[in-house]
Amino acid sequence: MNEVLALYDCRSKQEYIYRTNRVQEITGGSELLRNIFSDFIEECSLNIRSDWKNKKVEGDFFTDFSNQNLDAEIVYEGGGNLCMIFKDEDTFKEFNRGLSLSVLQKSHTISIIASCVKIEEHNGELNFVEDRKKLYEENTLKKNLGVYQSPCNVLPFTQTDRLTYQPIVKKDGKKQYTTEALKKQEAYESMKKNGDNIIEKEFDNMVDKGTESLLAIIYIDGNNMGDKLKNKTEGKTGYADGINALREFSVKTNNDFVVNPINAIKTVLSSKYNEFEEKKKKDKIIKKVNPYSLRIIISGGDEITLVCNARAVPLILETYFDTLANSKDNTACAGVAIFHSHAPFADVYEIAEQCCESGKKKAHVEQSENKNFIDFHYCHAGITNSLDAIRERQEAEHTCRPYEYSSSWKNFIELGRKIAEEDNIKVKRADIKNLSESISKGEPYYITELKRIDSRQAENACADKTILPPDMIYDISIVYDLWFRKEGE
Repeated sequence: MNEVLALYDCRSKQEYIYRTNRVQEITGGSELLRNIFSDFIEECSLNIRSDWKNKKVEGDFFTDFSNQNLDAEIVYEGGGNLCMIFKDEDTFKEFNRGLSLSVLQKSHTISIIASCVKIEEHNGELNFVEDRKKLYEENTLKKNLGVYQSPCNVLPFTQTDRLTYQPIVKKDGKKQYTTEALKKQEAYESMKKNGDNIIEKEFDNMVDKGTESLLAIIYIDGNNMGDKLKNKTEGKTGYADGINALREFSVKTNNDFVVNPINAIKTVLSSKYNEFEEKKKKDKIIKKVNPYSLRIIISGGDEITLVCNARAVPLILETYFDTLANSKDNTACAGVAIFHSHAPFADVYEIAEQCCESGKKKAHVEQSENKNFIDFHYCHAGITNSLDAIRERQEAEHTCRPYEYSSSWKNFIELGRKIAEEDNIKVKRADIKNLSESISKGEPYYITELKRIDSRQAENACADKTILPPDMIYDISIVYDLWFRKEGE
């Protein structure tokens, strides 16, 4: 046999997207990564079967591959990875030359690791599982030992970008651009205008500048997907069975984590968006920004990163996880970083990612990988430490985060809403802030504050630690104005 199994892996995807604080470039970078393989395959002169999502292999894979006179076929694509089968190694190299040129011209700095193994018999028969194992070993070797080259300044009189150290090639007023930045900007500008009202490209259009400029990054990542993929393909040693299992898993994963939840979120936000616009017309409000819009930065496989108005976070998370629950066997962790719209986006994203990792750690400790966890952090000022360092120094003894979605998160949201609606117990906004301050001072101060609040309650109401647990009250105080406070309070 001459066929080879190949894997293309984009190196350091997050670094490529977020090594800038300009939102348009971040959006353009994610768009370039999303289409980097599919755009070239459409232009490529080779005969490549690319409709892998709708193609189920019947019978012997290689017989069909040969009969169709194909140069290559996509096994699957997703999450910045592309797996293909080529008719021979020379075709693989020809494809690589074209892809390298296309990536250089369109992105300038996206780095791709290309690995391949020759398809051979194992103990007298073809074995897809063994070939994939060898392929991933080859990919890991190249990833660890390969040389990563990035454009950099080599002349003492060349001005460089302070984040990437790449040469500045264009100036536009006070703005300076590297070639990478220009490519990202071009990708952003070429994105078609989406007719959907809730999809917003400009962050400034998502906040009321001068009044409240708070946004949130929501980063969601699936749990234990590597183990699930291994279980899905276990025993599928034949190429037809193995490829079908991989494709089915890839499509289902994308539908469960991205397509279905995003569609549900769009539906819910569109309804809220229209209600808000009708209220604006009725009340003759002109300047107030509609908070029910979002910008999807990354969406693929089991991963989503989106930006929204900070007030819409609970609605988006509830819609996402309620929709994900319909998949029956998939769970995820969500990290939320609330920030002012002028804050360095790349730094805030790292906090959101670390919040997600915090949820995964708790799931692992509690052996609850089949549950969904949510963690959030309010980035009040400059970000100078990791989330772990901030928690250890400031919040470790006070917070209840991360929350498990089906139980503690819903209790957290319910308590916040009850306090805001003064359901059975009257606790004002100032009381929440006072309780939060007393928590950091110590339990005696918290008990004293509770007694003060309790003294103002009706005869059948009571304010104590069972009704107002300190760790949950501390977290509520952080987001009370955004998620719970009634308008006009």
